[in-house]
Amino acid sequence: AKQRLAHVTRILGKCMMPDLTENRIREYITARLAEKAGGRTINMEVGELSRAIGQRWSVVWPRVRKLEENQEVGRALSPEDERALLETAANDQSPNRNRMLYTFLQIALSTGMRSGEITALTWAQVDLAEGVLTVGASKTKAGSGRQIPMHDELRAVLDMHASWYAREFGPIQQQWYLFPGRTGKPKVGAARPLDPNRPATTIKTSWTSLRDKAGVRCRLHDLRHTAATKMAEAGVAESTMLALLGHMSRAMLERYSHIRMTAKREAVKALMLPKPGLASGVAKESAKVKHQASIQ
Repeated sequence: AKQRLAHVTRILGKCMMPDLTENRIREYITARLAEKAGGRTINMEVGELSRAIGQRWSVVWPRVRKLEENQEVGRALSPEDERALLETAANDQSPNRNRMLYTFLQIALSTGMRSGEITALTWAQVDLAEGVLTVGASKTKAGSGRQIPMHDELRAVLDMHASWYAREFGPIQQQWYLFPGRTGKPKVGAARPLDPNRPATTIKTSWTSLRDKAGVRCRLHDLRHTAATKMAEAGVAESTMLALLGHMSRAMLERYSHIRMTAKREAVKALMLPKPGLASGVAKESAKVKHQASIQ
């Protein structure tokens, strides 16, 4: 709600309640469309405003129709796209770079966790010795508290992240957030300081910049689709995928996993039929037919 209402506050924050007419809401929708916001995003923002008022959208603004929403469930990144994003994040030397973005990408692609689950991680939920991440509050009941093992590469990345973190903030406290947010007033010519007691609320700006530099067209949520797809292509059991991704149903799992064309091509090779024996391009006569011909 805090994230969705940020734009509402920015555009409509000075309005009095009687000013929130249907025309004013239409103006808000037009303004957000001009900012390239999607239909689903705008619907969620206006929906949060109606809930803040205490009434359903259809009751407060009955003649304002909701926008059409993109029903595409996303896509799985190709290995080339994954490599481009990771290498760009790792090699970025710009002064305003997000030093934590590479670690974020590694967690997202290696665990399938949602963006909000990652930014909410505290050090108490990271067990480097055992190699386990414990998810806190999640979008679904099945997702809350689930434990996700780390592979060796992710453990190494988080170990480096911990070293950087300790140099930046001192001895790590268990309640501190893995990805600290910014607080206070910015220094002249510099960004606001990081506060380990506050979680990062969004990485949208850093993500957009990274995606443009890497030349990859995808959504942040596609990292989760990618993790689900790779597990499906590797033949991971559905029950295991459900436990790792935190979905409540097989139907939702199917929505998130997309078997890529490369894997499909490999799979259909198993369906190839045996070829009949050929001699100079002509099918050989079977032994049974040859025997019958000799009798005749």
